[in-house]
Amino acid sequence: PGRIGVAAVTAGPGVTNTVTAIKNAQMAESPLLLIGGAAATLQKGRGALQDIDQLSLFKTLCKSCVSVRAVRDIVPALREAIVTAQSGTPGPVFVELPIDVLYPFHVVEKEIGGTKSARGLRGKVVRWYLQNYLRNLFAGAWEPRDMSPLPVKVPLATEDEVGF
Repeated sequence: PGRIGVAAVTAGPGVTNTVTAIKNAQMAESPLLLIGGAAATLQKGRGALQDIDQLSLFKTLCKSCVSVRAVRDIVPALREAIVTAQSGTPGPVFVELPIDVLYPFHVVEKEIGGTKSARGLRGKVVRWYLQNYLRNLFAGAWEPRDMSPLPVKVPLATEDEVGF
């Protein structure tokens, strides 16, 4: 009790290659946290490299499937996933971490901030959208998060269940 398996894999083929292992963890009722990379949130559904619907792939295999959309949500999402994997009937959970959530602010800003000299209305709208996206992605990212150890709950049988 109190232990969980953890696997971290790259997006696309890295995630899809875990399907058999995740199914085995489900059948064995083993708590397992699968952390998978994903295409940047701005590129989802736009033909980005290794952009597949990973959440749908694991919906029937995992107790929970979550995609983190902001840096501030990484720690709470991982904590919740670990609790879910270990609670009730133990089993696997999947947390998707898009690449733009994992990179430092200055790297993401440089990648998407290339429209500094936007021209015309369309350019200004695109620049505004990207700057707003960047602000939302990192909003609250540097605020302290609860990092205390998670409680370990060991289910004990009642006298009725034991049959005294």
